[in-house]
Amino acid sequence: AAAAAAAEAEPMTAAEAKQLAADEGLTLIPSSQSQTGFTGVSKHGSRFQAVFGHAHLGMAATAEEAALLIARHLGAEASAAAAAAAEAEPMTAAEAKQLAADEGLTLIPSSQSQTGFTGVSKHGSRFQAVFGHAHLGMAATAEEAALLIARHLGAEASAAAAAAA
Repeated sequence: AAAAAAAEAEPMTAAEAKQLAADEGLTLIPSSQSQTGFTGVSKHGSRFQAVFGHAHLGMAATAEEAALLIARHLGAEASAAAAAAAEAEPMTAAEAKQLAADEGLTLIPSSQSQTGFTGVSKHGSRFQAVFGHAHLGMAATAEEAALLIARHLGAEASAAAAAAA
């Protein structure tokens, strides 16, 4: 409790948050879509809130510190993968379809979804992939989001789900 009170009394600077992330082998996840510059970080008054999926991870003095909360929540490997995906060029619909074919996966169609794919919904200018209770990520196209679901299920299960659709 004393350490938490001390941490609250001395807000972490952006440079300190970046250094701690590096020291802990974590990667802060950039976002060109967020005004804060980081995925899951939003400004609330003079503070920054860190949210990942349905997990509210806390408030911080800087956007970098809030991004550090998210990186810690994900761990080293997942934060690095998320950062790499965030910095990658957006995948086109044709590229997503080709990758699915190359990987032996089947995108699962849906006549009931406005996006045309099971588990894919539009959020602003992006597409969200959700399967069951698993939030699998955001994508630039509906096809890329459908690819996230197909990869989650694997070749056999995605083919079976598509056949049943």
